[in-house]
Amino acid sequence: MYSLGVALTALPAFAAGDPDQGRALAKEWCSECHDVSANGAFKLDPPSFAAVAVYRSEEQIFSRISLPAPHHGMPRIGLILDLEAVDDLVAYIASLERPIGAANGSN
Repeated sequence: MYSLGVALTALPAFAAGDPDQGRALAKEWCSECHDVSANGAFKLDPPSFAAVAVYRSEEQIFSRISLPAPHHGMPRIGLILDLEAVDDLVAYIASLERPIGAANGSN
């Protein structure tokens, strides 16, 4: 059990990305398929960034951008962008998190 704790503490922490840079990257690289707007409607196929912010952890978002599963149809954008840019995208998506009842402009 001790070795597991040591292994987990050895994992790198996520760098704090810049959400403004992430927004610009999202518009450039992701908006063709995803709704990347801050007040985007929740949808699943492909998921809007507003939905991703609510239903995925930052670690999951980072992983899906960096190494998406081949069957998801998402390009391997993590091979195009550097880690700082991926951190920026994660920061932007995470900044969109809002209560589920607030989705689609309802409060």
